[in-house]
Amino acid sequence: MLGPHVEQLTVSGNPDDLGESLSTLRNFVGMAGEQAGLETQAIHRLRLAVDEIAANIIMYGYADAPGVVEATAAIDDLRLTITLEDTAPPYDPLERDLPDNLGDPLDTREIGGLGVFLALRNVDEFHYERVGERNRNVFVMNRRSS
Repeated sequence: MLGPHVEQLTVSGNPDDLGESLSTLRNFVGMAGEQAGLETQAIHRLRLAVDEIAANIIMYGYADAPGVVEATAAIDDLRLTITLEDTAPPYDPLERDLPDNLGDPLDTREIGGLGVFLALRNVDEFHYERVGERNRNVFVMNRRSS
């Protein structure tokens, strides 16, 4: 722990470790969500979003040269921010075309695109940037006051 409201975690980006890495990230996000006082549904939505982007980083970004995924959780008075950073080739989820057949039955749709679309819609804010040789994916959930 770096301070009272910031925590960091590093998981393997090796596709062979996918299950363990995603499980560790889910637990990290869940604990951060609880510390931030998010409602259970908000924590589930955030986990889904982080899980989808992290899975894509590990399965596709690190398919040829495994690395690591670094996660940071920062809590302030207004929000919980989860940041994932990696050194995989550049990939901006915001540049992915939205599926144009969302109303079609799942068994008739081509595979791909839906997970990223749903992930980005499940958080209050999502930002991507390339910083040097690193991808930075930022997920923001607003803290609701009771």
